[in-house]
Amino acid sequence: MAPKLQSNSQTGSFQPAGKRAGQSMAVFVVKGDPMKALAGFKLPAGAEVAVVSSRPETTRKISETLGERLKSAAQVVTSGSSAGKKAVINQAAFEPDARSLALVEGVRIAQKDLEEAGGAYDLDQVRTLMQGVSRQAVDKRVNDGSLLAVPGPSNRRAYPTLQFNRDGSIVSGLKEVRQALPTNNAWVILNFLARPDARLGSRRPIDVLKTGDISLVVEAARRYGEQGA
Repeated sequence: MAPKLQSNSQTGSFQPAGKRAGQSMAVFVVKGDPMKALAGFKLPAGAEVAVVSSRPETTRKISETLGERLKSAAQVVTSGSSAGKKAVINQAAFEPDARSLALVEGVRIAQKDLEEAGGAYDLDQVRTLMQGVSRQAVDKRVNDGSLLAVPGPSNRRAYPTLQFNRDGSIVSGLKEVRQALPTNNAWVILNFLARPDARLGSRRPIDVLKTGDISLVVEAARRYGEQGA
């Protein structure tokens, strides 16, 4: 049951405005002078007061009356004005464009290539394969292009397994192939090595490198990306 409030001609009258379904809450509309009606009235715990007006001059006067000491705790809303409306969010502004989506899709494709090619080793595994060399020695091979590393989980380097021979040695010719390719993007380089190439009789470049025919793969790398190639 809504609480009973006394009405007074000087302070204004309180009228129930209804309840929300399923909630033990009552809303009252103050007619007359709300400042006089609420003068000296102490709100019980959990109660709130909202001031709504369709007249901007009214809300301005209320804001001035509240004073600086209450402004931080008060919000004055003018119904029918922009202040009382929800902010309009342009969802389209947050959507990536076609070029940005293509970059994401390219990484997904490259990660799929990596998975299908046998995954990748971490740094410790590579050091083991390379007979316990230092991390600096591994980094040097990556920097000079003779060892391929791609960004892995937590942005740590991962080393595709397809570039290693069965005895753990690194496939010869990687540096020359990388120098011939028109890109330094590690994912694009992986894509070239892992996918069948018509210029190589539909063989994968990495498999041709393992046969020792480096020059043939280097030529295919130079023509990589050419239309109709």
